[in-house]
Amino acid sequence: MAKDRLRDFHLFAMESALPFGMGMIENAKTGGLKKIIDVLKSKDPFSELQVDGETSAKTIRDKIDQFIPGLGYPVVSVDVTVEDDFPDYESNDQDSLVSTLKRIETKLDKLSRLIRNDS
Repeated sequence: MAKDRLRDFHLFAMESALPFGMGMIENAKTGGLKKIIDVLKSKDPFSELQVDGETSAKTIRDKIDQFIPGLGYPVVSVDVTVEDDFPDYESNDQDSLVSTLKRIETKLDKLSRLIRNDS
């Protein structure tokens, strides 16, 4: 449980907080305090700052990942499911498959005997 919280915090830090902070720094560099205040007064300042800082955040994540792989770009767990969506085959199809496999096995046996006789 504690591992999940730490992983979630790490993911939040790299994907949300880092771009936000870098956006603040980028805006401060380009327009000073006035530009930061203008962004904070906008409709969605959090998203705007994240977008502004994404390029710098990517650079930092790349450097962190070079130092310790997986630290800059944390692994995200996913759930995978497989759905069997095959139509029901008729027994004739299965019978033809079995006969084909038997024919292949017979030919492989013949090939194996030929190889053993040649050596």
